[in-house]
Amino acid sequence: MLTKLTYPAVLSKNQYEDQILYNVTFPDISTANTYGTNIKDARTNAETLLKILISDKDKLPESSTMVKIQDNYPDSIVSLITISI
Repeated sequence: MLTKLTYPAVLSKNQYEDQILYNVTFPDISTANTYGTNIKDARTNAETLLKILISDKDKLPESSTMVKIQDNYPDSIVSLITISI
């Protein structure tokens, strides 16, 4: 039986040379990050990162609310990332 797992991700828009990149982090889980050249790619890469991050955990941390994360990262996009485990 598949279980759904959801965590808020922070997407921060950054300029790198001539390119716009969206850096993605999961504040509830780790300092690991990924990125995408657009929001869709960043979210897809975030799903992959989330699967990797939770595979190393015996006990998963509680997910913060989007409001709490947005309060801590007011200049970023906060998006819920859901995976099946």
